[in-house]
Amino acid sequence: MRASVIFLIMLFFCAIAIAVPVKMVMPFERTLDNGDEIFLGTIGPGQTLELRIDPQVTSGGIYGKGGVYDIAEITTLPVGWSTEPSKLYGKPLQVKITANKDAPEGEYTALVTVSDENNGEQLGNVTFRAKINITWDVLDMEVNPEQATTGPEQPTEFAITVTNKGSASDSFTVSAIGVKRWEFAKSIFVPARSSRTIFYEITGFEEETYNPAIGVVSDSSPNIHEEKNVTFIVRSDLVGDFKATNQGVLLFPVFEAPIYALAGIIAAALGSLGF
Repeated sequence: MRASVIFLIMLFFCAIAIAVPVKMVMPFERTLDNGDEIFLGTIGPGQTLELRIDPQVTSGGIYGKGGVYDIAEITTLPVGWSTEPSKLYGKPLQVKITANKDAPEGEYTALVTVSDENNGEQLGNVTFRAKINITWDVLDMEVNPEQATTGPEQPTEFAITVTNKGSASDSFTVSAIGVKRWEFAKSIFVPARSSRTIFYEITGFEEETYNPAIGVVSDSSPNIHEEKNVTFIVRSDLVGDFKATNQGVLLFPVFEAPIYALAGIIAAALGSLGF
């Protein structure tokens, strides 16, 4: 009995010894050996990180010339998280890990295993610890202008810049609250650690001052959101109508465009005179 236990222990350590290191190519490049630990980055609740691993290795294996790993998967997950293993024999091996939509801020650990199916090429299995930091502060937004003047039923155009500060790419929805009869949402995809700008138009149907809140929310979790208040004044006086021509696409036939282009020039001139 004792000899059998010793034999199994020796087999276990031999399996560890023969495991051939793999190369992770996304979210960044790193060679990983069995038992390694790696920090993958910071993401928000509900967001998804994708790991890509090159299945080809050039050392070890049956003939000492390497081989091909067959599958990558998450073998241990934090509570409430989900995962999608790679396709069998995928090139590369792509595995996804998705955080709980309500995950509290903090550091979490998952185990990733890259396997040689049935150890057919005698590459062994590589298991490494992947650490991920969760924060709800992965989103910034800017709105320009903060105040504008337009005419009734004419759009006011705002430039919305969305900054994704995290390590996971994500889609966001832009919408506005506080304008009667206005329910319009616009989507924007922002890669990890980058910014994108879209133009969002709001139309006021009555002469008054509007103070809507423009909000951006992650499609991964409602806990990732930001909003900014803007002001736009709707009035039908001549100067206001001229200024409206510089606020987005006008709701008039195309053949009248030259007239409204001229109105835009007049509006700029009036603005320089303090009107």
